[in-house]
Amino acid sequence: MNNKDVIEYVKKAYRELTNNSVYLPQENTDVAVLDEPLIGFAAADDPIYETYKKPEVIGPEWMAPREWMEDAHTVIMLFFPRAEGIRTRLAEDPGPVVEAAELGFAQAGKCAVKITAALIAELESHGIKVCSPGRDPRSDMKTTPFMNGEDQDLHFCPTWSDKHAAYACGLGTFGLHRHIITEKGCCGTLASSITDHEFDPSPRPYTGVCDNCIMCGACVQRCPAGAITMEHSRNLMKCIQYGDELEKLGGGECARCMAGVPCEHRNPAAKEKAPV
Repeated sequence: MNNKDVIEYVKKAYRELTNNSVYLPQENTDVAVLDEPLIGFAAADDPIYETYKKPEVIGPEWMAPREWMEDAHTVIMLFFPRAEGIRTRLAEDPGPVVEAAELGFAQAGKCAVKITAALIAELESHGIKVCSPGRDPRSDMKTTPFMNGEDQDLHFCPTWSDKHAAYACGLGTFGLHRHIITEKGCCGTLASSITDHEFDPSPRPYTGVCDNCIMCGACVQRCPAGAITMEHSRNLMKCIQYGDELEKLGGGECARCMAGVPCEHRNPAAKEKAPV
């Protein structure tokens, strides 16, 4: 099995989804929730993983692929972009609870899980061993308070980070809002798997951790919690507190900083191709 086989299988699983839409009762309409996924690969022994153990990046609790699986060879990362109908409604609705976005996010998550599970089953049918850190009992998160400028903030130190794995797999770089900006934007969901099979690593078409972010500040204006600043990026403590308030109101994910911004569904730093 090679990279092309994985890519073709994921695309086939996406095309065959039977639940890639959500009904919005207030509008009496169905809208798609996911666009076709992006797939990236990284070697399990990539030197970049050692940098993730630095306290200023993630921290010592972060586990490299071969700590999750001793005979690991490759990390496979999937990015599931949210479809235009969900993104548009999220960008337009100013309220604290967005029915369209919440319903769409829940369904998008189910679709992403279904495709990821199908890929794992396909890999295992070829005798490939797979570890999914997000579903592993060793998965954990440590938070450390610190001062971010004049505000209290939190540093997250997880045992695994899909965002950092996505960076290693060549899918994209971080934005001011701390989300990964891929060639299909930042508004989406990530899923990763570690395998004992050797696939070819994807190229990383960037060198800086924020190369795909144009630092336009649009996400600063979009954040209803005032958690994002040009000077200090996204304050995770403020973000979590706002999320807690949403939950009390019966809402779910906020994700305002992912929609109505230049990086919503594209890489704004990519050079425009010259017309043929």
